[in-house]
Amino acid sequence: MTKLSRGGRHAVILAVATAALGILYYFVIRNTGFSLPCIFRKFTGLKCPTCGITHMFMALFKLDFKAAFNYNQLMFFLWPFVGAEILFITYRGGNGMDLPKWNYVMIYLFVGISIVFGIMRNIGVFA
Repeated sequence: MTKLSRGGRHAVILAVATAALGILYYFVIRNTGFSLPCIFRKFTGLKCPTCGITHMFMALFKLDFKAAFNYNQLMFFLWPFVGAEILFITYRGGNGMDLPKWNYVMIYLFVGISIVFGIMRNIGVFA
């Protein structure tokens, strides 16, 4: 059996904890109707780039891909990449390794796309 590096252990723990908390949150919402509001929307009245992600995941749990896409068109496609990026950063950081330059490009790309999407959805491009 191969022993995981420190960064590998951190990445696995993060992935398992995130999945467990996500499943727990799903059942809390499903059984109580309680969910956390978007603080950005509450104070500004505007949708942030991740608004609708809870509804999106609730629809994904039901395998309703059309509804999931309609709740948040960007994150529907982007969340697997963002999740992989977070695990990669956790792995590299846990092993004391610097991030490669291409990784910074990916991070800036994710942020840039999210900002453009946030603006576009608030001016009515994504109804």
